[in-house]
Amino acid sequence: MKKLIITTLSIISVCAVINLTIITAKSHEEPISPNSTYIIKNYEGKVACFEEESDSPFMITEIYVINLPPVDRKMLANGVEVVGAKALSRALEDYRT
Repeated sequence: MKKLIITTLSIISVCAVINLTIITAKSHEEPISPNSTYIIKNYEGKVACFEEESDSPFMITEIYVINLPPVDRKMLANGVEVVGAKALSRALEDYRT
């Protein structure tokens, strides 16, 4: 019986730590600004979004650049600039289709 109680408490503790980690990670995410400038480009073979002047992406999609037409691959190599959250969303949707 003691082993069951200890095991149950251990599982609850692990779940609590995982939940706290997820909540903390989500609270550090910055919202996409409606007027900011973003750069969409190839990052490790996937389409990724960067804030202007940033070297690290804030979003990496599951869109593989190799599956895109050559024109899109070339544009992503140079970076595609978009202004605003709506334009960013539309551009990403275009790459998904």
